[in-house]
Amino acid sequence: MPGFPRFRSKRTTTPSVRFTTGTIRLDGRTHVVLPRLGRIKTHESTRELARRIEAGTARIASATVRREAGRWFVSLSVHLDRATTTPARPDAVIGVDLGVTTLAVFSDGRPPAANPRHLATASKRLRHLSRAVSRKTGPDRRTAQRPSRRWQRADAARNRAHHRVAASRRDAIHKLTTSLARELRNADAQ
Repeated sequence: MPGFPRFRSKRTTTPSVRFTTGTIRLDGRTHVVLPRLGRIKTHESTRELARRIEAGTARIASATVRREAGRWFVSLSVHLDRATTTPARPDAVIGVDLGVTTLAVFSDGRPPAANPRHLATASKRLRHLSRAVSRKTGPDRRTAQRPSRRWQRADAARNRAHHRVAASRRDAIHKLTTSLARELRNADAQ
């Protein structure tokens, strides 16, 4: 719709920046160099990516820096040169039904994967943090009251706990699907 540009709010959106030009490179195994920001230490090792870049089979296209749950993350978009391989058994299929009481049920007769229940495990801590937030002076839209610093700190702690639960869920599903793919691939090789 034509008209004046609508700028993103600094309060409601996730702070992020994307670098597509300039010097984006790895410095050693634990640092990344970005334009304007310089040399930044990474939490995870970039050894595998560095090896591919040195071998000439990969190049970094862009880098996105974003703040999520009080931490800064950098994700690198990389162009990889991979050898095209044909699957050993392309007709191998497994049906996976994600559920609530069990994490997944499989069509090939293997036992269902148990649900780790990350939210239930973290519920005691989340209750404690939510209670702490409710005891502080929070924002009020009717009176335009700004939240106190202690409320902001308590809210950030609660958000970090929720982020940890979401990350644990993502990790469990990722590990499940990766193990399924590896088992099918290894069954094909035997």
